[in-house]
Amino acid sequence: MIKGGIDTALRSPNGERSLIKYPALILLGAALQGLFRYCWRINIHGFSRRCEADLRDRVFSHLQKLPLSYFQYAKTGDLMSRLTNDIHAVRELMGFGSLAIVDATVVIVFSLTLMITIDPWLTLWSMLAMPLIPLVVRVFGRQIFRWSRETQVQLSDMSAYVLENLSGIRVVQAYAQEQNQIRGFDAVSSEYRRKSMWLATLWGVFWPLMQVMTGLAATVVLWLGGRQVLQGTMTLGEYVAFTGYLGMLTWPLMAIGYTANQYQRGTAALSRIAEVLDMPISPRYQPLPVSNRALPIRGDVEFRNLIFAYDGAHAPALKNINLQIPAGTVCGIVGETGSGKSTLVNLLLRLYEPDDQTIFVDGVDIKQMARRLEDAVGYVSQEIFLFFGSVRDNILLGAENGDTDRVDEAARIAQLLPAIDSFGAGFDTVIGERGMRLSGGQKQRTALARAIIKNPPILVLDDAFSSVDAETEDEILRELKRFMRGRTTLLISYRISTVREADRIVYLRAGELIEQGTHAELIARRGAYYELYRRQSLAREVESLTRAEGRP
Repeated sequence: MIKGGIDTALRSPNGERSLIKYPALILLGAALQGLFRYCWRINIHGFSRRCEADLRDRVFSHLQKLPLSYFQYAKTGDLMSRLTNDIHAVRELMGFGSLAIVDATVVIVFSLTLMITIDPWLTLWSMLAMPLIPLVVRVFGRQIFRWSRETQVQLSDMSAYVLENLSGIRVVQAYAQEQNQIRGFDAVSSEYRRKSMWLATLWGVFWPLMQVMTGLAATVVLWLGGRQVLQGTMTLGEYVAFTGYLGMLTWPLMAIGYTANQYQRGTAALSRIAEVLDMPISPRYQPLPVSNRALPIRGDVEFRNLIFAYDGAHAPALKNINLQIPAGTVCGIVGETGSGKSTLVNLLLRLYEPDDQTIFVDGVDIKQMARRLEDAVGYVSQEIFLFFGSVRDNILLGAENGDTDRVDEAARIAQLLPAIDSFGAGFDTVIGERGMRLSGGQKQRTALARAIIKNPPILVLDDAFSSVDAETEDEILRELKRFMRGRTTLLISYRISTVREADRIVYLRAGELIEQGTHAELIARRGAYYELYRRQSLAREVESLTRAEGRP
C-alpha cells in the first residue's frame, strides 16, 4: 500500500487522491492486523494460562500422593520453586514463545514472498546473513540452557533457606542467631545474583548479535537498492516497500533469538517438573477392585510376621511382630524411645509401605484396601501439625460435615473448651502458621479433637498427651473412655499411666515384641514392663516429694 501510494502520487496527474486513498487503506489494514493479533494473542496466551493451571494442579496433586520417604530428602523450598518459577517459565514458552513463532512464521513467509516479487536478487543479497542465526543459536543455546537451570536450582535453594528460617524463627531469635542467618542468606543470595548476572551476560551478547545481522541486511539493501533507484531500474515506491518488508523481518529475527532463549529456560524448567512427575506415587493410591471399597470396617487389626526396615538402615526397625487386636478393644503400646512404636502405627496407616500379607484389618490385607482404611482411622501423631486458619477449621479437617454441635463435643472430650473460652474469638480464633499462637498442650488437644470429630472405627493416639500435664491427661482419658467404647484404639505412649487401663498392653524393645498382657499380668510377671513401671513410679514419688517441700 505504501508502494502504491508513493508511485501513484509521483506518476499520476491526480496523485493527490492517492494521498487520501492509500492512507485510508493503510489505516484499515493496520486495524485488521490489530484485530487478528488480538484474537490470536487471546487464544494462544489463554491456552498457555490454562496449561499453566493444569500443570500446576497436576504437580500439586502428584505431590500429595508421593510416599512419605520422598519428603524426607526433598526440600520444601525447592518443591515450591518448581510449582511457581519453573511452571511460570514453561508457561512463557508455551504462551509468548509459541506466539512469537507463529508471528515470525507468518511475517517471514509473506514478507519474503513480496520481497521476491519486487527484486529476487536484492532479496538474496539481503538474506546472506540469515545462515548465521542457527550458528549463533547453537553456540549460545547450550550455555543459556545450562545457566538457566543453574539459576533455577539456586533460586530453589534460596526459597528453601527462607522457608526454613521463617519456620524456625522462634529458635533463631531464642538463640540470637539473626546475624548468622542474615549472613547465610547473603551468601545464598549473592550466588543467585552471580549466576543470574552470568545468564544476563549471555543474553546481553546473544540479543545484539541478532540485531547486527539485521543491520547487515539493511546496509546491503541501502547500498544496492539505492543504486537501482538512482539508475531508474527500481521505483522509489518499490524501494520503500522493500525496506519496509525488511524492517518487518527484524522482529521475527529477534523473536527467533528470544524464543531460543525461552526454549532453553522452558525446557530446563520442564525437566525439573518432570523429575517430580516421574516419581512413582505411593501404592496406597493405586486403584483396586470395587468389591474392596464398599465393605464397612469393624476394626479387627492383626500384625503377622511383620518385619520392616527404613531405606538405608543397617538393622530392621521392627522384627517379627505378631499381634492381634480384636475390634472394639484398647491396645496400649509402650517402650523406650526408638523401640518402634510409631513405626508400627505408621505402617498400619501406610505412611510407609509394609510387605504383603503382614498387616490385616478385618482379615483383609491393608494393601488391598486402598483409601478405605485411611478414611476409617482417626490419627493423632506425636508431631502435631496445625494449618493456618481458625481453631474450628483445624478441628473440622477431614470431617464430613461441620455442624457446631460436633465441634463443641470434640473439643469437650479433648479438654480444649477452657482454652477456647479464653480466646477472644472462640473457635474462630486464628492460630497462625503451624499453630504458633497455641501452646504445645493446646496443639495436642486440637489435634485430638480433630481425630475425635471424624468418629472413626479405629483410633490411633501416638504419644498424644506428651505435652499436657498429668492432671489434664487424666481428665482427657476419663472423657475418652466413653468415646473409645466399641472402637479399636491404639494408645502409644512412654507413660505407663496412659495405658494401664487398656485391654491389652504390648511392650516393645529395639523393634521386638517383648511382652504383652494386661497391666496386672505384666506387673506380676516382673519383666521389662515392670522395670519401666517401677522407674516411672519412683520418678513420680520424687517429683511429689520435691513439690511438697516447695523446691523447684
